Amino acid sequence: MARSCTVQAVLPLTVAFLLTSPAFGQQAGKGTAQTPPKTVTWYADHQQDRARRQLVCIDDPGHLALDPDCVNAQQASVEVALRQARTRTGTLDPRKPEFWSSDPQTRRNKLLMCRSTPGLQYCDVARRSLMIEAGKAK
Repeated sequence: MARSCTVQAVLPLTVAFLLTSPAFGQQAGKGTAQTPPKTVTWYADHQQDRARRQLVCIDDPGHLALDPDCVNAQQASVEVALRQARTRTGTLDPRKPEFWSSDPQTRRNKLLMCRSTPGLQYCDVARRSLMIEAGKAK
């Protein structure tokens, strides 16, 4: 006569206990208090902070593509560009940073393409426009 044996995994229960333990929560949370993400409106009103956040996000899209601050900073750039577009008419020159600042979505796409193909035309101007907004260039 064959006997059957049931094996129960103790490890998942132990891990679940540790994760819900108050002592574990205190250790895991030490020094990692996170501030809530800034809003689109906040980033729209704070140009240098917005541009600095965008520089960080463009530098590490693998980890930060869905980061709320990255998304909000990018959306704020679009919002600011729309506000500015409503106040002026005419075409801008892509050889000037203002062109790229006026269309942050195109600038973002351009900078992403420039990462894989640095020799593309206007890469330096597109990046410079973001550096100017971040207060890191004139």
